[in-house]
Amino acid sequence: MKLRSACAVLVTLAVTAGSALSAAHERPPVQLAAYYATWAADAESASGLDDRLVRIPDGVTEVLLAFMRPDATYAGNLDLTGTGVQVPYSGSVLKASLQALKERRPGIRVMVSIGGEEYANWAGFDARSIRRFVEDFGLDGVDLDFEPRAPNCRVRAGRTACDSDALLLDVVEAARSALPRPIAIWLTATNTGAFGEGAWREAGPTGGPTYGAFLPLLRDPTRRALLDGISIMAYDAGPTYRPLEAYAAYRNHFQGPILIGFTSPPEAWGGHVYTLRKAVETLGSALEKGANGAMIFAIGKDPPPDPGPERPSPDELLAVLAEATGRARTD
Repeated sequence: MKLRSACAVLVTLAVTAGSALSAAHERPPVQLAAYYATWAADAESASGLDDRLVRIPDGVTEVLLAFMRPDATYAGNLDLTGTGVQVPYSGSVLKASLQALKERRPGIRVMVSIGGEEYANWAGFDARSIRRFVEDFGLDGVDLDFEPRAPNCRVRAGRTACDSDALLLDVVEAARSALPRPIAIWLTATNTGAFGEGAWREAGPTGGPTYGAFLPLLRDPTRRALLDGISIMAYDAGPTYRPLEAYAAYRNHFQGPILIGFTSPPEAWGGHVYTLRKAVETLGSALEKGANGAMIFAIGKDPPPDPGPERPSPDELLAVLAEATGRARTD
């Protein structure tokens, strides 16, 4: 089956699922956030810009530049040295490319994603450097991709506590202090990060290093109110993982926008694969339950060998999610 035909069938599934949403409730805004792998960015083309970035597909509502170091040093003048941002060109080209993207796609938001798997020195979080970076590059916000190396979570008297709790709370507070609204602060949270308490006390898969790691933040009404959105990494958790259960666990605490995260194969752990059909069905069910859209990691990720509907490339997965979210906005 050709990709375009497959997309049409799968989007019909999403629209059918979304139509069950109660007419008594207004559908929340439907978003599609896409990580942009700066390490895979195009070098300067004949246009003098990063053409892949400028031509982010229609339907994407937020671009997350991956990744900036939490302990970044940024002195200004668009100098990317020390930031962790790995584009193969200068900061002036990055800024010009972002300006061209926003001219082509008015209303699209661009944020820088901080942290990720490789950049974990959150103890050195430099909110002032990050603010200067956001201002100089004309960004709309930041995404806190908080993945501590050793959270060491445990349950005591039915409540989860982790060695990373105080650090996470401090980072969120420092980020909001340096970046007042309307600058957006998002949190990218791990797949099982809201499991371990209440109805999700034994939700599987159990035993991962970040199982329940976001509960102390989610339980704190003052700190969680500092966030403008959460995207769940609903992948890298194996075939028994239930993304809608994870959504319910996060939604139990957070009433702001929540996005369901997808990635193309291979996933980093567990062997699970989102086929195009499964991704659209999962998104449709999540929208029906009140989710605000999808996140995808990542534009620039290497595709699997012989990609297709059963093992889609990042571009194929993004295309079908863009169609599905686009239909949901107008349904």
